[in-house]
Amino acid sequence: MKKSTSLCNSRRQLFVLSVALACAAGVGGPLSRADSGALAVAQAPSTGAATRGTVKGEHSNVRSRPSLHSEVVAQLHKGEAVDVLERKTVNQHEKVMDWLRIALPETAKCYVSAKHVVDGAVDVDDLNVRCGPGASYRDVGKLAKGAKVEIVQKTGEWAQIKPTADCSGWIAAELVDVEAAPPAVATPQSAPTASSGGAVTPPVAAPVGPSVSVINTEPDVLVTYAVKDGYLASVTESNAPAPFELRTQEMDRLSSRTAYLEAPGLDLKKFVGKHVRIVGTQRWHKGDRYPVVTIERIDLVW
Repeated sequence: MKKSTSLCNSRRQLFVLSVALACAAGVGGPLSRADSGALAVAQAPSTGAATRGTVKGEHSNVRSRPSLHSEVVAQLHKGEAVDVLERKTVNQHEKVMDWLRIALPETAKCYVSAKHVVDGAVDVDDLNVRCGPGASYRDVGKLAKGAKVEIVQKTGEWAQIKPTADCSGWIAAELVDVEAAPPAVATPQSAPTASSGGAVTPPVAAPVGPSVSVINTEPDVLVTYAVKDGYLASVTESNAPAPFELRTQEMDRLSSRTAYLEAPGLDLKKFVGKHVRIVGTQRWHKGDRYPVVTIERIDLVW
C-alpha cells in the first residue's frame, strides 16, 4: 500500500514539473521550429474597411502585441495618420486597456529569413515577418509565396524589409484619435411577389471586423486576452459552446477540461491529441464552468 501511494505521489510531482517547464519554455517567444508554415497561425485580417486615425501622443510606441510588455516595432509622433484595422480590450494584471491594431508605418523594422527571399520574392508559403532579426521575436505578419518584398539590409541570416500591407502592430487606443465610421447604408431589398413561389428568406448581415475579434457587449461576460497550454481534443457533447476543447495532461488515464476552443477559418483537427500553446481572446459567461477561447495563434509544444 505504501509503495502504491509513493508511486502516485511521484507521478503527480512529475506532472507539475512538466507543466512548469512547458510554461517557462514559452516565455521567450514562439515555439514553432521553422520560420514558415502553418504551425504559427497568423492573426486573421480584418474583413471590414480600415478607419483612419491621428496620433495625439509624442513618441507613441507601436508594439507587436496588445501588451505593454511586448516588443516595440516602431514609434509614431503627434499628427501622424494611421490606418486602424481592429480594436481590442485587454485585461492584464488587473488593468484594462484598449488597443488598436494598425497597419505598420514605413519606419517599422520588419525582418524575414533571408534564405526564403529569392530575386525579391518569397519562395515559401506563410513566411513569418518578425519584428527583429531572429526566430525569438514576435511575428507581425505573414507573406504568401510569390509576394514581392523590398530588402532594406541584411543582418546575417535575416533580411530587413519594408513593411507590407500584411504587416500590423498594436498601439494604445488612448494615443490615437479615431475618425468616426460613416453610417452604414442599407441595401434596398426587392419585395417578394406572389409569383416567386414559396417563402422569402430575409438577407443575413455580413460580419463586421475580424473573425477572431470578440467584443464584450454583455455585462455578465468577462473578456480577456489569454495564453493557455494543454492538449487539444474534440468535443463530443452536442450542446457544447465550441467544437474543440483544451485539456490537462492525462494522469492515471484521467484529464480535465480547461477551456472550450473555437478558431474561425482554421483547421484544428490536425492538432487533436497534440500538446499546444494557444493565444487568443477568452470570454467567460457568468455562471459557466469553462471559458471559450477564440484562437488567434496556435503553436505545437515540442
